[in-house]
Amino acid sequence: MFRKMLFGGLLIVAGATAYGATDYPAGYTKCAKDGETCSFTGTRSVAYGKSGSFVYATLSGPITCSASLFPSISVDSPRYCSYSSSGSSSSSSSSSGGGSGSISLSASGGNAQATLSWSFSSGVTRGSQEVYQDTDSDPSGRVRIASLSSSSSSYTATGLTNGTTYWFWIKNTASGVVTNSNAASATPSGGGSSSSSGGGSGSITGATCSSTGSVSVSSTIRVTSGTYDGGCKTYNPTSALGDGSQDEGQSPAFRVENGATLRNAILGNNGVDGVHFYNGGNLQNFRWTNVGEDAFTIKSSGTVNISGVSGVNGEDKFGQINAASTLNISNCIVDNMAKFIRQNGGTTFKIVVNADRCQISNMGEGVFRSDSSSSEARLTNSRLRNSGNLCIGNWAVCTGSGNTNY
Repeated sequence: MFRKMLFGGLLIVAGATAYGATDYPAGYTKCAKDGETCSFTGTRSVAYGKSGSFVYATLSGPITCSASLFPSISVDSPRYCSYSSSGSSSSSSSSSGGGSGSISLSASGGNAQATLSWSFSSGVTRGSQEVYQDTDSDPSGRVRIASLSSSSSSYTATGLTNGTTYWFWIKNTASGVVTNSNAASATPSGGGSSSSSGGGSGSITGATCSSTGSVSVSSTIRVTSGTYDGGCKTYNPTSALGDGSQDEGQSPAFRVENGATLRNAILGNNGVDGVHFYNGGNLQNFRWTNVGEDAFTIKSSGTVNISGVSGVNGEDKFGQINAASTLNISNCIVDNMAKFIRQNGGTTFKIVVNADRCQISNMGEGVFRSDSSSSEARLTNSRLRNSGNLCIGNWAVCTGSGNTNY
């Protein structure tokens, strides 16, 4: 009987070992699961995934095992990090950005801004580049602030708070291979508000939340009165709401009604149809990680006030307006869309859009678009880069003032 028990126990241990081995590629050393510290020195190839399915990135250790460091992968959590045996034995640079990484990044502070510059070592293919920012050196909570072309080697982050230390990273993706830079820090200093805000009062910061956790969303969260505070958590819609593509009929992650307020939240990689507004509402300190069908839609008449928001990588519009409404949007950072604001095509009702202190970049078509000769749009005190035409279509009023190109 004892021999049977012992033999059975050995089978169980062997089975568990064989199963666990599939969570780390051959030749890699397991180090952490999601949210844990993976400790190694120098720059290594790091695998992320489980059950025989992995993606890879070149990173300088130590790191926090996090999906934000790697290409996307379709395996369930928890996922695991492991590192290759080859690589430099030197430690990664903590702030100045010197030489241990395949992308060497440096940062210097100015008045409410930080200037970044970087270079590639041999063997790294330039691809799409993304700039990330945080207020600590842990990359697990970093947020993307810009998407750049493959030829880029510098960037100025604006709307920063003087006296606060910021950390930055460059993420390069070429043919599915991700290379992350070292973390570089800078502390802006100087008097007054940022000169890069375009001349208006106050700086451009966009959303300021760093994720405090995650929430799975399988049905639309309705905010019908008062204030819904998301606690800076990341809300991840399931496929029950949609897939974040341009397919019509997807559901929103949030529905704000009757002048209620939604604040302090991050919408995860599946952007579905973003946020819907009915009868007016307010949105504060909100980030779209990847804009889905649209970032937000005004579905019925009312006044919508949006402030302190950031959104990137939408295939079409950042904001859609489907009813006679007033939209006031300020302190926003929007990058890589076709249009910033669009009135529903072919409609003639009047909308009024007031956009102030926004950083708008890489618009495929332009900033404002409408087919209504009674609608009005104004852009003030904002920063523009590759933003296309300010006004597309028919407008009664469409103006810009105090805006700068960067």
